[in-house]
Amino acid sequence: MRFLSRLIPRSTGGRWALGTGLAAVVGVGIYLVFFVFAFHLIFVDEVVDEEGPEFAVEADIDALISEALDTATTTAVAAGDAGETAESEQPVTDQSMSVGEHADESAGMTEGGESDPAGEKIAKPGATSDGESAADADEPAATAPATTAAAPPPTTEAEPAVRVAYVGSFGPRSHPAEGTAVVLTDGTQTFLRFDDDFATDNGPDLNVYLHTAGPDASVGDLVDDFIDLGDLKGNIGAQNYVVPAGIDLDRYNTVSVWCVRFRVVFGTAELVPMN
Repeated sequence: MRFLSRLIPRSTGGRWALGTGLAAVVGVGIYLVFFVFAFHLIFVDEVVDEEGPEFAVEADIDALISEALDTATTTAVAAGDAGETAESEQPVTDQSMSVGEHADESAGMTEGGESDPAGEKIAKPGATSDGESAADADEPAATAPATTAAAPPPTTEAEPAVRVAYVGSFGPRSHPAEGTAVVLTDGTQTFLRFDDDFATDNGPDLNVYLHTAGPDASVGDLVDDFIDLGDLKGNIGAQNYVVPAGIDLDRYNTVSVWCVRFRVVFGTAELVPMN
């Protein structure tokens, strides 16, 4: 008790200075916890549920995404089965006769089934070297009647249609992340959509980036070349982001949830083309 009493100033001015210092320390702590590190966001989910993006032409976005995911799954399964079949097959060796030997034997056979000892073909009497009879050779060749080519049908310009151009699945990096990412386009407008199964941790200053580096690349490689699509709208649920015109998604084919403040990547997805 005597030690504590020595720490507390006896004068009014000293006590006021001590109280001010303690209040400043508490204020700085609150600022760091809630505004810098934003620890409270770990326990608060921001759930969104945006409808599909709007295009100039009407489209059933949910049906397009479902069909694209089914196609991608079927393609992946078929590719896996083909790889297993190729590994299981063994080369078969024909020990009886090679293809070249069959060809040589056929070359020595005559039309009547006889073969010349030298392997030359024996021509029948009254036949030309091409196997035609002399009477057939003297007959004039028949001339096919001339036909007039039909005019091609008039071409009509196809109306723009909405399609799924890319599909990807989120995986964790520094934080858990899961769900589907798709790119929808009608040739004029392009949107990146996180489907309703998307989920990751909440955090401070989260943005959506497109990268040229792969989904497993280092932080330095990811930030070497990227495009910022804006703030993450929510850490759970369906949401849309406009992809600027002219962006080559064959190059910028990795999407990430990125913490700008601390240079931390929460999760990534590789965009695979559907063509």
